[in-house]
Amino acid sequence: MILYIAISEDGFIAGAGENLDFLNMVQVEGEDYGYAQFLNSIDVVLVGRKTYEKVISMGYPYHDDKKVFVITKSQKTSNKENFHYYTGNLVELIRELKTATQKNIYCDGGAELVTYLIKRNLIDQIILSVIPLKLKRGTLLFKQDEIPQSFKWVNSVEFKSGLIQKTFLRKEEQ
Repeated sequence: MILYIAISEDGFIAGAGENLDFLNMVQVEGEDYGYAQFLNSIDVVLVGRKTYEKVISMGYPYHDDKKVFVITKSQKTSNKENFHYYTGNLVELIRELKTATQKNIYCDGGAELVTYLIKRNLIDQIILSVIPLKLKRGTLLFKQDEIPQSFKWVNSVEFKSGLIQKTFLRKEEQ
């Protein structure tokens, strides 16, 4: 499973009030920072309910061509075949998905889901798109604002916009 997410220099995935405006500062026409290529490498998306609702509230469609599992505590149903609200055992779901899928699984956040998955060694790779800005408050991705020690840096790519994309692998995967 791959966590692919944007953060500020000081580790926030959202500013105060769940504000995502800081992402706009690196939007450059024709530059997707490898996101389209990444999406071609996955066929399942796991996302926390709050993150999913935030994306939908901004008017964006949500991966209609992928199998999507919105991780939630409240039972909901969907009329889309490839879209599921999931309240069951997350470890079992991921094990089933890893054996059933030919491609990668994408963790799209948020912080609660990421913390849960990392504590259980279910994330194999982290791709952080670091925006050159300090937010100073909001929603931190990692509790102590640092990459968990179970991951090792393997690569960085710097873009003209100032965004630096850093890739980390879980140490057992190397």
